[in-house]
Amino acid sequence: MNKSVISLSVIFLLTACGGRSAGEPIPPDSIITGVNYVGASVSDIEKAAGLYGSSVDLQPVDQSEISENPVFDKLAGRTGVSASTQMMRSVNAQIRFMQFANPSADARATKPMDVQGPGIAHVCYQVDKKTKAYQKFLAGGAKHIGAKDMVHLNPQNPVYYAYARDSDGLISEIEHVDIAKLDLPTPPKNQYRVRHVSLATPDIDRLVDFYTEFLNQPGPRRVGRWLSVSGEKVDMVSGLPGSELEMAWFQIRNLELEMFQYHSHPTEDLEEPRPVDALGYNMIVFDVSDIDAARKRLVDAGGKIVSEPEPIDGGQIMFGRDPDGNLLGLQAVAKTSVFSSQNFKNNGT
Repeated sequence: MNKSVISLSVIFLLTACGGRSAGEPIPPDSIITGVNYVGASVSDIEKAAGLYGSSVDLQPVDQSEISENPVFDKLAGRTGVSASTQMMRSVNAQIRFMQFANPSADARATKPMDVQGPGIAHVCYQVDKKTKAYQKFLAGGAKHIGAKDMVHLNPQNPVYYAYARDSDGLISEIEHVDIAKLDLPTPPKNQYRVRHVSLATPDIDRLVDFYTEFLNQPGPRRVGRWLSVSGEKVDMVSGLPGSELEMAWFQIRNLELEMFQYHSHPTEDLEEPRPVDALGYNMIVFDVSDIDAARKRLVDAGGKIVSEPEPIDGGQIMFGRDPDGNLLGLQAVAKTSVFSSQNFKNNGT
């Protein structure tokens, strides 16, 4: 089907307001209660912690070692896997950096994630413009992907966008919000937050169908389904000439899950999943109240089981994959645990 182009002003106004009725609340789910963390494999954990701490204000909350653990051996497809980890926290979500000892040959041969994926493509940080987070990210060694200067996509919305890649290939989307121009009656309490983790897919309808059932969340916000997200300014962010894409979003209490498909730059299905120890984002770990019920959800939605529940990090975790092969953790931990999404109240607002 031929797709027309809709004006950027309309698209990003819709994105800000949501594809549901504006302001319509999303009912809480009793089984999948949040996102505990997004995992990321890095070559130097101290360097990563320094970069993300100084630029987007992620704060260290836990250091731990993974070794002689059947869960990670299963994920890596070999025995003796070990990694140092550092949990870094924002006001609403957290990233767990993992530095693997002796990554596999397949992991070392895996190229950095492309903007159009496939897989866990980027994490988006939304910050007050005056923090100059994007400039600090570049000063810390990250490289811009599209235009070096941030892009003002929508004249009616004082938000500026950029994609950048760190030295390990991790892509971050930075959104600078000019809070002063919003003229809010009550300014936000926080200058930094994680807005979303993003999945790039070769088949957005397939992925939306899976997460609709898995998350028990019908009617996600969607943009570009009939009229593509397109235009020179989009190209300036993505770094991909002639970009045409569609997008969808699910809100999982403390963190938004974004997915997008580039129709202009088709993404092929992976023959094999990305190695867990390859540099880049490697997993999304959901906070679940009932592992068995969450497992059933994943299977019923069309996902595949990778590992059955095992003890780790003071709780239980199992792993599966969505139809694109993205690695999903289902973790049950105490609400007081440093790993739990229950640390984040009111979505960090």
